[in-house]
Amino acid sequence: MMQYIKIMENCLQLFKSDSHYGKTRFKWLGYHRPPFEIEEAMIDYVSKDEFNEIDIERIPLLLGSQFGLSPDINAMPEFFNGYKLVAILGKSLLSGHVSGLSICQIEADDQRFFNKRLVFFENRKPLN
Repeated sequence: MMQYIKIMENCLQLFKSDSHYGKTRFKWLGYHRPPFEIEEAMIDYVSKDEFNEIDIERIPLLLGSQFGLSPDINAMPEFFNGYKLVAILGKSLLSGHVSGLSICQIEADDQRFFNKRLVFFENRKPLN
């Protein structure tokens, strides 16, 4: 578990130090903790209605794996209600490796997620 936490801290530190996105918070669907370590100051636990809202100060956070997205926004047509950004934490559910954090955009007329990545915060090994 400690190795996984270090990996998370690394890509989130890159995100937090970014001049454009670094002050942005995340929205996590539901009231349970996500399956990864994250600073409480960076995340809000929200209802489905609040998760779907367009919010310039908070980005919906999704978990992306070889099996798809969680939550599956493509099964949530009400999520596609205009231009918004989403954050995707890329993680292999088989190996546990975290590749990094992507910021993607959803266009105003999109009805499905098309992975239009704007920036990627790569999970690098900490410099020791």
